[in-house]
Amino acid sequence: MNKIDYHADDFGLSVNNSKRILELIDSGKLNSISIIANMGCFKECMTLLNNKWDSWEVKPLISVHINLIDGYTISQSSDVITSGSWGSLFLHSLIPCSSRNKLKNELKEEIKAQILAVKAALPQNKELRLDSHVHTHMIPIVFDAMIDAVKELELMDGLVFVRNSREPFWMFLTTKGVCGTFPLVNAIKNILLNILSIRVSQKIHTLGLPSTMLWGLIMSGQMDTVRIKKLSPSMLSYASKRDNYLEILCHPGIVLESEIRPEYGRADLGFILSPNRDVEYSMLENQ
Repeated sequence: MNKIDYHADDFGLSVNNSKRILELIDSGKLNSISIIANMGCFKECMTLLNNKWDSWEVKPLISVHINLIDGYTISQSSDVITSGSWGSLFLHSLIPCSSRNKLKNELKEEIKAQILAVKAALPQNKELRLDSHVHTHMIPIVFDAMIDAVKELELMDGLVFVRNSREPFWMFLTTKGVCGTFPLVNAIKNILLNILSIRVSQKIHTLGLPSTMLWGLIMSGQMDTVRIKKLSPSMLSYASKRDNYLEILCHPGIVLESEIRPEYGRADLGFILSPNRDVEYSMLENQ
């Protein structure tokens, strides 16, 4: 089952960001993309994609990029984004409290709305693929709300992929020229998501979905050509031996400062404006 998937997150984050992703699809460098539904430029970005769709001989696979951290709340009965953060969502998964069920229901309604928005805007929307901005779907309360949303929408038969944000760690420590070149905070994120992936793996298996893994956590925002080449033999061997679908996650689009609007979270600004996104664009262009 092993497959290598070059993937771009954040289509719909801004118009310029989305145009760069479309350029890479045009040149055959991307296998799949994730679409954000709750930004102010969503309709304009989807028009750009739909205008290109028929020109692509090989269509990209498309995932709904569930966004619960920033952007606008689009559900009629939820205000979850205005009060949400990764940390608070995680804590609600660990600490029983009276508001937990209320939050889970609000998450479910917002996830339903985002799924429906993307599916309605696509020229072709038979299959459902899911992932999320900053991997919030790995948090138990969010994952369960997401699956409940899919069930209530009666889309389980069409659900073919859920990203499992698990990335092997040891090869980043043992590969010459890679160890010591990534931020400590990304290593911590890798470890936390690998712990959360144990539960997600069990859930995915129960749902009959393919076993997947990710490359793009420790090097998030810095998926450069040099280190990709150094790590590729180990990463591809690891995926192949476990018969895992390998998603090589990149962020090749970039938001222009002139595009910044209130819906962009403050914590995200450095990442979405980063010149490192040019590095990831170049890596994809040359792969």
